[in-house]
Amino acid sequence: MKQEVSYYDQCFLEMQEMFSLPDELFFELNDAFFEIASQQINLIRAAFLQKDFEQLILHAHTLKGSSASLRHLSISRTSAEIEHHAKAKGTFDYATSIYTLAEEITKLRSLYLNWKPAKLKSLT
Repeated sequence: MKQEVSYYDQCFLEMQEMFSLPDELFFELNDAFFEIASQQINLIRAAFLQKDFEQLILHAHTLKGSSASLRHLSISRTSAEIEHHAKAKGTFDYATSIYTLAEEITKLRSLYLNWKPAKLKSLT
C-alpha cells in the first residue's frame, strides 16, 4: 500500500528537487513567508477598500510569486486571480477572494507549525 505524503513533505521534496536547497533554508523561507504573507493580506485588503487597483495588483503579484516559489499553489492561484481581475478593473468579488486567501494562509501556517518540529527532529 502506498503511503500518502503530507502537504509539507511534498513541498519540501519539490523544493529540494528544484533548487537543491539546504534543509535549513526551506524552514527559513517558510518562516519568512508566513510573516510577510500576513502583511501582504493586510495590504491587499487595504488596497481593495481604497479601490487602489495599482496597489492591489502589486501586493497580489508579490504574494503570488512568493507563494508559488514555495509551492503553496492554492495561495498563488487565488493571488493570481485577484491580480488578473484588478488589472482588468472589472467586477469581481474581491472580498470573498481576499477572505479565502487569508483563510488558506492561516490553514497552511497552522499545518506548517505542526509539521516543522517533527521534520526538524527527523533531520537530526
